[in-house]
Amino acid sequence: MARRTERIELMAPTPGVARHLCMHRYGVEDARPKLYLQAALHADEWPGLMALHHLIPLLDAADEAGHISGEIIVVPYANPLGMDQRTGGVVSGRYAYDGSGNYNRAWADLAPMVVDRLNGPLSGDVDFDIDRIRGAMREAVGEMGARTPVMELRKQLMGLSVDADHVLDLHCDGEAELHLYANLSREETALGLGADMGIEVVLLEEDAGGGAFDTAPVEVWWRLAELGVEGAEDLPVACFGATIELRGKGDVNDALGQRDAEGLMRYMVRAGVLAEGAIAQISHPPSAEVTGYRLDAVDTINAGVAGIVSYQYPLGTIVEAGATVAVVIDPAAEPGDNRHAVTTQQSGRLFAFNEHRLVQPGDRIAKVAGKDPLSYRKQGALLED
Repeated sequence: MARRTERIELMAPTPGVARHLCMHRYGVEDARPKLYLQAALHADEWPGLMALHHLIPLLDAADEAGHISGEIIVVPYANPLGMDQRTGGVVSGRYAYDGSGNYNRAWADLAPMVVDRLNGPLSGDVDFDIDRIRGAMREAVGEMGARTPVMELRKQLMGLSVDADHVLDLHCDGEAELHLYANLSREETALGLGADMGIEVVLLEEDAGGGAFDTAPVEVWWRLAELGVEGAEDLPVACFGATIELRGKGDVNDALGQRDAEGLMRYMVRAGVLAEGAIAQISHPPSAEVTGYRLDAVDTINAGVAGIVSYQYPLGTIVEAGATVAVVIDPAAEPGDNRHAVTTQQSGRLFAFNEHRLVQPGDRIAKVAGKDPLSYRKQGALLED
């Protein structure tokens, strides 16, 4: 059946202003598997917008050819509130101007709400119990408060995605190689997604913390056992969630968008939501040596002083612990005293930079992914704000 495009009206922030979400639905509603895909939840991150611009015609063609076997929901821009946050011509869409914080943090912990609605043990019939839990998740989201524009936006996005089999949230870093974040419980799926999209850096965690969007429908599947629901220890993790970082903020062009769209199509075939014929005319995936790294083995490197950053290696370089990955230059200091080395504690792959070259003390300026967990990186507090 043809794509259905819906306009979801949002709360007006002030008289004379209207906001809405655009949502494209493919396949049969409530068919399985269900895949949800969105871009620009951080509204100053735009490579995902370009990827979905190129994805929609590919899905239209797949739909016309009868290749869609599940349900696909595409939200081409997830945050019209943040996209409107401009100061001096610059979009500042990572944090909400109403003081509620990072748009991709503190999403609801659904597990306690699901426990209340289950009101008893699971049946032991896995398929039945998965459907029952998904129904409880939908009920919980439907009963959430929405008294502010940010709260309403969160409720709408969760309502579209919470019962999906796959939730893909498209972001980007400042300057970076392709990489993605996912939970260790679905490591094989995450590595497959990396292979389909040519992503060599796959970051895996047991408990990232922070309450990112893509973790909300995933963590329920083991949190129920932690909260004492009888029979929940036998549940599979019935949702795969990933945050896909599409390089850096400046990497927005048609060629990259087309490449990323084709990678997403390949993954949808892997996920069973598209038939093989949907990618018959699509190029083969870029050659990639996909490597899984523990997120607690990623050194997040901070500047110690204020100044201008000069990076010492290109992205993708394998560096050794103790290597000087950047120099911060104090333009007011005397020559000989004005260059401050910034080193890494980790041996591994240098995969991300801060896009800003004027930094303050404490600013995160680079990331190195290695194999050995770092003592200062703690489960439950692994996401940088």
